[in-house]
Amino acid sequence: MTKPSPEREAAHRPGKALYLSLGLGLLWIFLALNSPETTYHFGAPLVAVAVPISHRSTGSGPLSNPAAAGAAVSGLFNALFATGILALNDSLRGGSLLPFGDATVEALVFAAAGAIVGFVIGIWGPRRATGE
Repeated sequence: MTKPSPEREAAHRPGKALYLSLGLGLLWIFLALNSPETTYHFGAPLVAVAVPISHRSTGSGPLSNPAAAGAAVSGLFNALFATGILALNDSLRGGSLLPFGDATVEALVFAAAGAIVGFVIGIWGPRRATGE
């Protein structure tokens, strides 16, 4: 039986990646609940990109497209969940960097952008030979 690749092992041990994303999400929620008039513009994209970045930090090289997509979707889900909590508590009352919408719309758009950036980071770089 062959030993699974580090990427596959990391995909089946998502703890580090999810803990980082959840930790950033909880930090963003805490900050926004305590100062709802302040917009933390980088909260949503950091939460969304944390899972793919964490998977890349395992040292296994670029992720496969399905693994990178799964990591990006996991981060996006965490960011959307945090955005939902903040929106339900009316804690996204600050300004927006976008020319349309409010801080909630900005968080949704930035979360999607963070997931896309996370996917690109996940697949970026030369792939290792499969025989290693």
